[in-house]
Amino acid sequence: MITVKELKKCKKANDELIVAIKEYLNAKFPDEYDCPDMEDNFELEVDGVSYGILESDESEWTDEGKYSYADKTYQLVSYDKNVSEYICDESIVDKFDLFINQSFSRSGSYFTDYNYQYNSPTVQIATIERVPEKVIRAHDEVKFISK
Repeated sequence: MITVKELKKCKKANDELIVAIKEYLNAKFPDEYDCPDMEDNFELEVDGVSYGILESDESEWTDEGKYSYADKTYQLVSYDKNVSEYICDESIVDKFDLFINQSFSRSGSYFTDYNYQYNSPTVQIATIERVPEKVIRAHDEVKFISK
């Protein structure tokens, strides 16, 4: 997951970009979409700027009998296609405070193959929240706000 120090270096996503991302996600990744890797299937261009996503965090699987649940969080980045057609350290121009979370479930088993079901992704903006001193010293933490 992203740290406070890393988040302070991120560019803020403006309202126009947030709307464009939401519209793109609603059109490309509807509910119960069967794409196993959103990271490889996300490609958006807005006003001549290329955007993609990088995996930021993946939860552990929660096993609840017939179904298991997990989710992945991705960070929005802009990149230069003249440097590379795909996102890599050299091609990233900016990392943003915008994150996309997608939860999914699976049924089946290792022996019978898994059947995956994906929920619609959600857009979140990461902010820094000051935690006051109580038992431990006051400190900053990253907080996600749904958009």
